[in-house]
Amino acid sequence: MVTPPLAAVPDLEHELDWLYGLPLDEFTKARNDLAARLKRAHQADAAAAIRSLRKPATVAWAANQLARHKPAQVATLLETGEQIRETQQRTLAGEASADELADAITAERTAIRALLTSARSALGDRGTAAILDRLGQTLRAAAIDETGRELLQRGRLTEELSAIGFGPLEAVKPARRRGDEIARAARERVTALRAAARSLAAQARAADDAAREAAEAAQILQEEAAQHRVAAERAAQELAEAEQALKARR
Repeated sequence: MVTPPLAAVPDLEHELDWLYGLPLDEFTKARNDLAARLKRAHQADAAAAIRSLRKPATVAWAANQLARHKPAQVATLLETGEQIRETQQRTLAGEASADELADAITAERTAIRALLTSARSALGDRGTAAILDRLGQTLRAAAIDETGRELLQRGRLTEELSAIGFGPLEAVKPARRRGDEIARAARERVTALRAAARSLAAQARAADDAAREAAEAAQILQEEAAQHRVAAERAAQELAEAEQALKARR
């Protein structure tokens, strides 16, 4: 009896959503298994297309996880990206101020910071500063690029994206705003350094106290040792005298 071919995969889009949602180390095997199922179902073209899919880079995988587990945050980011594009066009037409564009860019950065906070738990040990920085760049690029927006929204990124920026328009952000950001960063650094200095000073005081206590304890022990030494010498002298007296009686 001839076994009939497997039925066609009923919902390839659903299969792809499942594939890109897997843990990173399970992607390759699952992709190959899906391609094999398609081939057995006589869908050679689909099987070849699936097998050619590249395993997502770590940064792309993290972005895909955010799309699945933090869709509201991703939606907020995409909204800020659209707002930037719209405000940029209005600025070019003389219908929006530099402050409006600066505010839109600030909103985008806030959305990215929220997503990076969420990404730390998903990445675990992979979440190094460099990876998070590249993830931030990918999210920013996806927010302003049509193809990137769609891939991020569907959670199907495979590569990191690079933001090309906004050219001269980003430079029209008021110097006062940029100065405020620099000043705020400087204040934050001073605060962190001040806290570190206080902590180190406290540790130094504790070490000094411990050293002083150790020195005092050592001095006491030395004095006790000297007293015991004198007592031992006295006892030895008394013993010698007693032995001498005993010999004289004999």
